[in-house]
Amino acid sequence: MPVELDVAVPVREFRVRHLLALAPGETIASQWNHGIDLPLAAGDVQLAWTEFEVLDTKLAVRVTWLA
Repeated sequence: MPVELDVAVPVREFRVRHLLALAPGETIASQWNHGIDLPLAAGDVQLAWTEFEVLDTKLAVRVTWLA
């Protein structure tokens, strides 16, 4: 059974037009402090805490501990 998982990063006032205007290598400032784990959820249920990891040219999420 497929389940959609969400890792949400709070970015203030970020709109679709900002996403479409991004250039390769450009970064976006978020409201989340570097080094603090992000919640991983399925719908309204938090499953784990995660951190971002870069593998070659892909962005991955590593589970650091279960909720």
